[in-house]
Amino acid sequence: MKISKKEDFGLIFMSILAKNYSDRFIPLSLVAKQSCLSLLFLKHIANNLKDKGLIESKEGIAGGYHLSRKPQDIAIADILGSISKGVVTPGCQSGVCRIKKENCSCFSFWGKVNKKLFSYLSSISLWEYINT
Repeated sequence: MKISKKEDFGLIFMSILAKNYSDRFIPLSLVAKQSCLSLLFLKHIANNLKDKGLIESKEGIAGGYHLSRKPQDIAIADILGSISKGVVTPGCQSGVCRIKKENCSCFSFWGKVNKKLFSYLSSISLWEYINT
């Protein structure tokens, strides 16, 4: 099991917005500076998070990003789910396994693991994450 850079950076991005939670928009350049992450990569992550309604954006001088709701009301599973299809991705899902997905016994197993993991991550809020 491996957390991708995109998932990891998504959590970092959201934690910065949570620590600065207000009605004020945080410029992506500030997030990039605080996290030492690529501005372009953060833009892609922000688009995923915005599409799922977790953040809002505003263009212009006072523009940037902010959480669409309180950090206490955003689950870690929501963040990860907006960025990826699952935390555990078996080889047959991505086409690197020699066994086809429909013949793979581990595919359903890892699917169940994903459901349980996401269920657990649904119980952890972004607020809890930044205060751990």
